[in-house]
Amino acid sequence: MAEIVFALGCGDRVAGVSEFSDWPPEAARKPQIGGALSPNRERILALGPDLILAQGKSEVLEDFANSQGIAFLSLPLDTLGDVRGAIEGFAAALGVAERGEDLLAGMDGAFAAIPAGGPMPVFLALGHAPGDLSGLMTSGAGTFLSEIVAKAGGSNIFSDVDILWPKISQESLIRRNPMLILDFQTTRMDESRRAALIADWERLGFRSGQVRILEEDYLLKPGPRVAQSAVRIAGAIRSP
Repeated sequence: MAEIVFALGCGDRVAGVSEFSDWPPEAARKPQIGGALSPNRERILALGPDLILAQGKSEVLEDFANSQGIAFLSLPLDTLGDVRGAIEGFAAALGVAERGEDLLAGMDGAFAAIPAGGPMPVFLALGHAPGDLSGLMTSGAGTFLSEIVAKAGGSNIFSDVDILWPKISQESLIRRNPMLILDFQTTRMDESRRAALIADWERLGFRSGQVRILEEDYLLKPGPRVAQSAVRIAGAIRSP
């Protein structure tokens, strides 16, 4: 949520952020109020907000806001459509609707500038630790990540699965035979860890040239940088 508010040019109006807010750097320096499930009520009250913005189902935070007479707005961020809706909704709540329109226009322009190409069958690997392929997760239908990959020129081989973030078996992965594996990591890898990740895929019969290690954490965050994510993923798909 904080990232959207800052992208709308309203960072100076932010009194506090959740413990997961780390972008932009200015947001990370704001007072933290915990998470949606366990907010620090005393700290929120001390900050004196007149509006609380949240993501998805935040019953605990909503109940607290209602009990204190604080305006509350929570919007989902599961799909790219949700991201657009959140930008529009938060912009309206903050009285900066035109900034929201400008932000969305910039996103649309970045998406449109991605070169067209035939969709390449790809596997989106989530939660892969070096030396362990037993707990693989991926992105199913109806997720922002699967939609971003489609805009980047990929075709998610598990887009027919109704579960948003399913766990999959090695056997089902091999059977679906992707041309590329996009291995999403949340932290930067050194060369030894990168080599270990690729070695895992080679043990399943994939070639090292079929694997792309993606280490940018923003790729897994729905928000104003989704078009930037599509550009990055498109480059990975098309790289030799």
